[in-house]
Amino acid sequence: MKNLFTFLFATLFSVTAFSQAYNSPESIEFDYANNRWLIANNSGNNILARSSVTGAVTVFAVCTGGPHGIEIVNDTLYVNAGGNIKLFNLNTAAAIGTITMGATFLNGLTHDNTYLYSTDFSAKKIYRINIATRAFSAFVTATGGTSSPNGIIYDGPNNRCVFVGWGASAPIKAMDITTGAITTIITSTLGNCDGITQDLAGNYYISSWTGNKITRFTSTFTSPTTVVTGLSNPAEIFYNTLTDTLGNTNSGALNNTTYHYFGSATAIDESKKNKFNFSVSPNPVSKSAEIKYENFIEGNVKIELFDVTGQVVKTLVNENQSKGEHKLSFDKSGLSAGNYFFTISSSEGTETKKVIIVE
Repeated sequence: MKNLFTFLFATLFSVTAFSQAYNSPESIEFDYANNRWLIANNSGNNILARSSVTGAVTVFAVCTGGPHGIEIVNDTLYVNAGGNIKLFNLNTAAAIGTITMGATFLNGLTHDNTYLYSTDFSAKKIYRINIATRAFSAFVTATGGTSSPNGIIYDGPNNRCVFVGWGASAPIKAMDITTGAITTIITSTLGNCDGITQDLAGNYYISSWTGNKITRFTSTFTSPTTVVTGLSNPAEIFYNTLTDTLGNTNSGALNNTTYHYFGSATAIDESKKNKFNFSVSPNPVSKSAEIKYENFIEGNVKIELFDVTGQVVKTLVNENQSKGEHKLSFDKSGLSAGNYFFTISSSEGTETKKVIIVE
């Protein structure tokens, strides 16, 4: 019953962004540092930015070469564009370089702490690119069988990347990031798989052109469940772990992006704000800061600190609290300088606040 409710709620909650700005969108990623979605606009030869608060769509940067897969690493946006990878400063949108690879058709893109991994759809290769030096090589020169590699995601706990493929009954495969060995996880009943993403619970979401849908699997790739339908050649997808919202790119006739909420029935969507009168001061934080918020009902309150990848760094509060105003002190000890996010949640909803930590 819960799964049915989640599916119905997610479908009804889907929000379509302004379609006039799109021209065959191919990839999407949430920019946690700037509270926006970034979209590779393939035929538009640009990268779009969609505000997570207002839904307004603007041009982030011009990117010729038919941008496909995009990936954020620290303050850099990497973009698969034809046979090369282009780099943009995440905060200024300035073009800061090109990794000239001479590949055939770079599609999916992901990264671990050291390398980028980029799938070459036509040549059936997976490239590995050193983030620090930009040196690259064809890490895998045959991805197994006849399926072209498409969307790819890094799976750290299992020391692998998981990627999806094209064709009928498309296989879902894994690549060992140490040896490059390719194994088939499952041969799915899905056709023409394009994107893959994962939520904090470990569930995988896969977009497929056949059926124009998104399917959810458990972390062990069991119990496939259709969670979104009615799409149009759904391409790359991304799960915003702060708001439990999955972003999708419709590269077909719909020519837009859609957003599908998978949170609890009592949570609120990412466009809501100021639910708790939540504040962090000073911000940026050099040593410590005071956090203030207001509970409008008695109940359990959780305050967590996330990094820019959406991973929980620290839990500050997770307890039953009284109605009214509350304060607590935050010490930045042990944290590297950079962008972080505080999230406060209760039965009243969720609110997120960006915080910058400096040396």
